[in-house]
Amino acid sequence: MPLRRMSLRRMSLRRRLFRISSTLVLALLTMAVVACTGGGETGDDGGQAAAPDTDAPRDATSASNYDPAILNDIGRNEDDRYRDGGFKPLEVYGFFGVEPGMTVVDLSTSGMYNAHILAQIVGLEGKVIATTTYRDISRQGSVERTQGILARRNISGVLSNVEIVATLEDIPDNSIDMLITVRNYHDLGPSEDRIAAVSRLLRVLKPGGILGAIDADSNKTDERDESVHRMNEDMARREIESGGFEFLGNSELLYNPQDTFDFDGRDPGDPIHRYYIQRWVLKFRKPPN
Repeated sequence: MPLRRMSLRRMSLRRRLFRISSTLVLALLTMAVVACTGGGETGDDGGQAAAPDTDAPRDATSASNYDPAILNDIGRNEDDRYRDGGFKPLEVYGFFGVEPGMTVVDLSTSGMYNAHILAQIVGLEGKVIATTTYRDISRQGSVERTQGILARRNISGVLSNVEIVATLEDIPDNSIDMLITVRNYHDLGPSEDRIAAVSRLLRVLKPGGILGAIDADSNKTDERDESVHRMNEDMARREIESGGFEFLGNSELLYNPQDTFDFDGRDPGDPIHRYYIQRWVLKFRKPPN
């Protein structure tokens, strides 16, 4: 073979080997960078965010994995849809970790706003138990009235997995995966009564079960502000922990920097409607053992 032809072939082979090796090096460098950074987004400190801990509470600012069509069920009313804007239910339930197949308690269900959404998330393999009150004694006829609300809402049949009971005392010990209380905790009485009532919440939850607590925030740190139905977040956390729960995390999802903490939102003259006032969102766990 002529010398010039051999030289050209060798040069072509070298170019191909160089391209292959360059591509391989670039790929390995990319893999190394991803491995070191966890593939996350840049954190507040300018560094790369660590890979998420699957055992930690979900970041409440992340998008929920639930189907948003849940909120379009025909049985939900206009007030529900207005409330969605302030309560952000799918994000809040995502933070608590509600999953299909769970048994969830909606404490003092009232108009069944929460139960209606939760029932669709847990699905037919799960169950929602809605109590008519947060107290240990219910008013006469409360179960029948709430069953009427359930029937009016259940137009599409999505609430067939909802059971109405009068109180927590109607629920067996260690039988619930999650209990959600929305703007009820401050109503449990003064501090010593609230702490004592925490044992009622603990009793129905399975070991490792989750308590999701939401209430209107207050800047008063010595006691609840009953005049506007509010309670300080740090106080609530300390009391619930002292009652036997483990604190898992909080969310600022329902914070409102425009709130002045001196109204409850039910007066038409209030600056912010009660669905949009600042609320704290706390997540706890019943000790596994």
